[in-house]
Amino acid sequence: MTATLPPAPPAETSTVTPPGAKGAAPVHQVALGFEDGVTRFIDCAEDQTVAGASYRQRVNIPVDCLDGVCGTCKAFCESGTYDRGNYVPDALTEDEAAAGYCLPCVMKPRSNLILQIRSTSEVAKTRATSYSGTLVQLNRLSASTMLIGVEIPHRAELTFLPGQYANISVPGTDQTRSYSFSNAPNDNRLTFLVKLTPGGVMSTYLTDRAAVGDRLEFTGPHGSFFLRETDRPVLLLAGGTGLAPVLAILRKLRDDGSRRRAHLIYGVSNDTDLVALDALAEVAAGLPGFTWDYCVSDPNSTAPNRGPERAYVTSLVSPEHLYDGDVAIYVCGPPPMVEAVRKHMTDADLPLTGFYYEKFALALPAGAEPVTPDGAADAGQAAPPGPRPAPVEELLPAADARSVIGQLILPAAEIIAHPDAVVATAEGDLGHRVLGQLLIPAGTGAGTALNPGDELIPAPDGRAVLGQELFAPTAVPGGSLAPLVDEDAGEELIPAGGRSLVGQEIFGAAPTPPPAPAAVVADGTVAPDGYQIGEEHPAVHESDAIFEAREALELGAVELTLGRLTSQQLTGYRLLAESTLPYVDSDHFADAAQYTETNAAFHEYLFTLTGNEHLLQAYQALGVKGRMDEVLRNATWCHPLCAKDHVDIVAAFEAGDRAGARTLISAHADRSKQTMRRAMADALAVRRPKFITPGRFDGKVVVVTGAAQGIGERTARRINAEGGTLVLADRSELVVELARELTDTPVPGSPQTLAVTVDLEQPDGAQSLVQQAISRFGHIDVLINNVGGAINFKPFTEFTGEEIRAEVDRSLLTTLFACRAALPSMVHRGHGVIVNVSSAATRGVNRIPYSAAKGGINAITASLAMEYADAGIRVCATAPGGTQAPARRISRGTPEAGSDTERSWFQAHIDQTLDSSLLKRYGTLDEQAAAICFLASDEASYITGTVLPVAGGDQG
Repeated sequence: MTATLPPAPPAETSTVTPPGAKGAAPVHQVALGFEDGVTRFIDCAEDQTVAGASYRQRVNIPVDCLDGVCGTCKAFCESGTYDRGNYVPDALTEDEAAAGYCLPCVMKPRSNLILQIRSTSEVAKTRATSYSGTLVQLNRLSASTMLIGVEIPHRAELTFLPGQYANISVPGTDQTRSYSFSNAPNDNRLTFLVKLTPGGVMSTYLTDRAAVGDRLEFTGPHGSFFLRETDRPVLLLAGGTGLAPVLAILRKLRDDGSRRRAHLIYGVSNDTDLVALDALAEVAAGLPGFTWDYCVSDPNSTAPNRGPERAYVTSLVSPEHLYDGDVAIYVCGPPPMVEAVRKHMTDADLPLTGFYYEKFALALPAGAEPVTPDGAADAGQAAPPGPRPAPVEELLPAADARSVIGQLILPAAEIIAHPDAVVATAEGDLGHRVLGQLLIPAGTGAGTALNPGDELIPAPDGRAVLGQELFAPTAVPGGSLAPLVDEDAGEELIPAGGRSLVGQEIFGAAPTPPPAPAAVVADGTVAPDGYQIGEEHPAVHESDAIFEAREALELGAVELTLGRLTSQQLTGYRLLAESTLPYVDSDHFADAAQYTETNAAFHEYLFTLTGNEHLLQAYQALGVKGRMDEVLRNATWCHPLCAKDHVDIVAAFEAGDRAGARTLISAHADRSKQTMRRAMADALAVRRPKFITPGRFDGKVVVVTGAAQGIGERTARRINAEGGTLVLADRSELVVELARELTDTPVPGSPQTLAVTVDLEQPDGAQSLVQQAISRFGHIDVLINNVGGAINFKPFTEFTGEEIRAEVDRSLLTTLFACRAALPSMVHRGHGVIVNVSSAATRGVNRIPYSAAKGGINAITASLAMEYADAGIRVCATAPGGTQAPARRISRGTPEAGSDTERSWFQAHIDQTLDSSLLKRYGTLDEQAAAICFLASDEASYITGTVLPVAGGDQG
């Protein structure tokens, strides 16, 4: 059934298709209008349902079935044409259908559509749940810390992961504060540790007004800082009331009877802040693998570990706590403490298995100036959302402030008031400028006050001039100073390490060791409420680390969602699971790119269902989809259960089978890792030349044009493997990636590689290429002209004049211009080799302009060989036949066939290519590169003027 709505104006049809996607269904734009006035736009192909496309694009419209049975998704179509799909009359009557109503779960667009959805846009979002409870416990643990206990009805409805937090509304105010749960997830009473801040809204309530029996409202759970499930040892570091989430983690381990090894280091500023030692001792008694220690920054503390020698948590970290890197580290505290721990671990030069952290800033009383907390300050109370206050930083004391970089500049002297008037400058003000910037406006003489209309320019901690940081902040034990901040722009100023002034480097940088391999990082994600999450994982087996991190997050999400999802949410989950199935056929990808896209939507949806924005951000920060896009671009093999796992996981959710869901998620992570490993191994094998003659191009400078992909790329890889110095030319930036790869993983004896992005269809481009090659390497030994390729495939009379010219420019003039640019330097040296890449298509169908251009290449080859033989220059060519290659990353510009006639023209040239080959097959990239490299080498020193067919017997 196809519906057309005559009253509405006809919508334009978009036929956008992915590059290179032969026969892909046309794609249309669908506007989804919600009852609250919000409109969301999605792209939907003609072979997709509107509901399926919307879920893939993270717009979760109402659905409760996927086959037109229930009518839950019923919408009104204001404009456009569509296939109604199959449905039962109870879901959509004929009168409703005639009036323009439709079912997105089965309808498929035939043009752009405008749909009105019968719900608000909030249906596409899932938020944290709100709870109301009773304050049942108020324990003053010390002058600075309060323990509160809350009980809520229907406690089983609240599930949280150990380490997460709640946003608690402060009674009598419109403020909320964030506190981590300190109880185990299954405890009936919820407990929180609160750092009491003079003047703080929660602190004032707790100390002045709170009473047992008060009602407390909160939302939660929030946060992605929680214990990942594994048997790996754990190192926990907590600052101040950042102990609360750590207590929850330890209590969960205890209740589970875990044998996992765990060590805690707990740090505070002074003895007053040292609380909950009895709780830690109680946990230790019931958790055999657990040990702990603590320290106090205050040198006057009675603690065994105290300042200054053992003032901070990092001072108590020992090698035995790190297990040679096979340890998961969890840090909860203020930003300076977290950064100090991170630096300590970085300096240890260990590839840690996982580094998880949670940063909270200390909430401020109304009107108070912000203060940077000490390294062991409170981590349990977060600042409310809102604009960041302007930073107020104390000046750093620097002895007597008369030295710079350890050199005494000004001897000690008494400074008295200047008795005379200050000389005015050319600008008409007083002489208080540095490099033209007025720094300190002042009065006009001795004893005169500063001009009241002028403001001093703040220079936070004295490290910046003209907004440019000159001297990096000095690290202090347990933390580091906050970065300089531009108060107007709200942005961090550019650090300069104290070596430059106004962009001019004054002091040279000290040599630095090469950077360590990049880690898989999900770092620095800051939510609007000020919550900052972070994960870091090792670069070794990078894809494994990403999928292990995703698995850990998903296992946490299972605990928060299983048994709590509505039928509509489960239907949406199943829709996304089933959308991945068409793209995997047995053990290979039918479409790796589409599988990556649908797989990402499926996994992200589970985190959306938790209602926890931080958990969703943590997943997104892992960059799973980006990594899969990169690795699976040309992949063929896929674990046969990968797509099926998605459907099975949903089935486990529908059945309420927690153990089954967890087992499937872990198995799916393993299968995903296998798929990625295989893709990386296959890609490496494809990139590695099949045939190598070691040392054949030692000492030679070889220019390869059209080197970004295909025959040119494979030829460049072989020359690199055989010791050649390469100049890689292409107008695509992909050539830069290739050069970087060959430079990063050189073959022994392989010199440098230079990438030049240039348009060789212009003579200036060829001249620039040669100039850059000679400037870098002094000369050119070999020029391989590989640029070319048919653009259009159709009978000659169908070509326009512009299309003919484009074929000649691409496949003839590029070689002509490059030869003209390179020959003078070769003639001057009395030596050189040119290898042109022609084609067996000089005798072919439906590409006459291309055939003519390649015929010209043959003529250039023969004539140049004759003309320059006396100059010591050889000129040869190969004539490739049909060649099998990976999908092109950069299109030649071939238009998509829009009709059966055009498709038949394209097929005719393929059939002719195979029929003309005696071997009845396509060649390989290695076979083409072998012939090119042979002619370019000294092994072919007695061959010139020859065009060598490499086409399975097709002579062209």
